Amino acid sequence: MLRHALALLCIAALVCSAQETKSDRVALRTDLEPALGFEGPVSGAMPNGWGGGPSGTIFADNNIVHGGHGSVRIERDSNSPNNFSTVTKSIPIDFGGTSIELRGYLRTENVSDFVGLWMREDGENPALAFNNMQATQLKGTTDWTSYSVHVPLMAEATKLFFGVLVAGTGKA
Repeated sequence: MLRHALALLCIAALVCSAQETKSDRVALRTDLEPALGFEGPVSGAMPNGWGGGPSGTIFADNNIVHGGHGSVRIERDSNSPNNFSTVTKSIPIDFGGTSIELRGYLRTENVSDFVGLWMREDGENPALAFNNMQATQLKGTTDWTSYSVHVPLMAEATKLFFGVLVAGTGKA
């Protein structure tokens, strides 16, 4: 049986520091929204600007979507390489605040181990903060549901990596 998950990232919300004005937050969100979605052009099987792998497990999808015109589908079966697949993007951390929240919609089908949104902050040292929803143990089959992950904004962080991952394999 094929194991796969369908995922659509919608928006990342930032908890901003008090010195930032509402218009600063709106401008930041406006700049980020197009970068976080899957609505843009596709390059091969991946929406432009997104990475991840292993190849052959990630597909741009314009048929099964939560809203809009695009989503990303991660499919894993017993022949899939590695223990997990991930759709990944990174942005520089050039904003202030105390924490970062990534929100997205996930739809799963027969996931054997777990699926989740994930975020990692890097600086001179990698993995200053990390959250991958593993403790949530989202698996099995679920309809589109909103999820979020949070990490504290570390002063030494310079880059934010985020995306969706699916761990495990099933029987083909």
